[in-house]
Amino acid sequence: MDNDKPEECKVCFNNYDEELRRPRTLPCGHTFCSQCIEDTIKNAQLTCPSCRAEHSATDATQFPISYTMEAVIKKLRSIQVTSVGTMSTKCGQDPTRSISKKLQSLVQEHKNSISNLIRECEEALSQLSKYQGQVRDWKTQHHQLQDRLYDLLEQNKAAIELLEQEDTSVLTMTTEGEAGKKQLQIMLENLNTVNTAQEVFTTTVEADHYNVEVEDWIQKCQELFPDVNTVYTSVKVSEVLEALDHSSTLVFLDLAWPGSLPQPGSLPQPGSLPQPGSLPQPGSLPQPGSLPQPGSLPQPGSLPQPGSLPQPGSLPQPGSLTQPRSLPQPGSLAGSNRLHIQLSCNTTLGRQFVLLCTGQHSGSSYLNTKLLKVGYMGEPGECVIGGDYQYNNGEGGAALLSHQDDHQYQKSVSAGDVGSWRLLESHRSAQFYITTRDLPGRYQWSGIFSKVVKGMDVVRAAVNHSDITEVTVVDCGVVLTL
Repeated sequence: MDNDKPEECKVCFNNYDEELRRPRTLPCGHTFCSQCIEDTIKNAQLTCPSCRAEHSATDATQFPISYTMEAVIKKLRSIQVTSVGTMSTKCGQDPTRSISKKLQSLVQEHKNSISNLIRECEEALSQLSKYQGQVRDWKTQHHQLQDRLYDLLEQNKAAIELLEQEDTSVLTMTTEGEAGKKQLQIMLENLNTVNTAQEVFTTTVEADHYNVEVEDWIQKCQELFPDVNTVYTSVKVSEVLEALDHSSTLVFLDLAWPGSLPQPGSLPQPGSLPQPGSLPQPGSLPQPGSLPQPGSLPQPGSLPQPGSLPQPGSLPQPGSLTQPRSLPQPGSLAGSNRLHIQLSCNTTLGRQFVLLCTGQHSGSSYLNTKLLKVGYMGEPGECVIGGDYQYNNGEGGAALLSHQDDHQYQKSVSAGDVGSWRLLESHRSAQFYITTRDLPGRYQWSGIFSKVVKGMDVVRAAVNHSDITEVTVVDCGVVLTL
């Protein structure tokens, strides 16, 4: 029976003591010695030897000492000592005289010393257990960083390849332009020295030939340089590098709906970074009929010089992207409606939001996604929900990063909070909500990782639109100031 020998561990059958085999009680109620509990822990789990209940644990010191059991054991021992002492007295033997008081004191001193060392050892083991948990957290963070850097490395390789091609193309075009310029200079000198009608005819025909070649070369320069895709790819990679280097990042979402779609006149000006939707279309390139006539050709000194073409070193650097465009009022016909969101890249949900704004993780992006629905319309906690980059119907939005996320997210809700109800373990964790009304009192939502710092009027205008699913993210990215 379990209660036949309460002073004995039911695993090793050794008596409990006040050193290595102190009795400890599990949450299921069963008691075992410290050593057996320590030996039973496997992979941060302990299975009770009696009832097989599962308990989370990394060290025996996590379970409380059963002081009641120790008191019972001491009582039993005192009864046994009394019994033995009585029998010894009857036999004419005095147990207190088996060793001298000096030796008894020495023994007690060593016992106390050993007990103190055991306690210090337990404390050190407990600290090591906590430190091991921290080390494992750091390992996870570095693995996540490695994954992000790998994706960025692939993007960087693509940018370098485009820049190499652009450099080769610029060199080829420069060689052709210099040759054309030289021929024009020769023709100019020849025209200064003609003396006969035949020479005039021959020289002008030859000059017209070179004029056409240089005109074609100029048109080709206008069509090819700068290559928007190359510049855009390079700057996008730089944006992500800048975002990864800052704990706080400002991102933007441009929303549009019928009646507020961007008009041609509201596209970014030449000094601003071309966005995907604003790239030059084939129909907007110079037509043959609009080329300069022979008599109006640019002089050699006015041709684009190699140093005036965009060189790799003159591409927009991190921190030099254009200022945010001025925004129209919600509901106006010109321009998209932009909101700025300030978030921390120290959180997994924050880093995921940045990657989905820039499209730098396997091409997944919030671009062209629609808002899905309005929650609690007209009530406290009113919010808009969006972010299904997979299916655009509310059924998708899987996590891009690791599901392990120990960050403690904000829970209080106020207008402008950006969060995710579904967190990283859900297949829809990339979906987000933006609150438009405070949620006062005891009610709280979890997963808040950022805040709208500009453009709440845009969000509220979207809420009041007749069909929220018509509201689309027409552009998104990281905002970096000049």
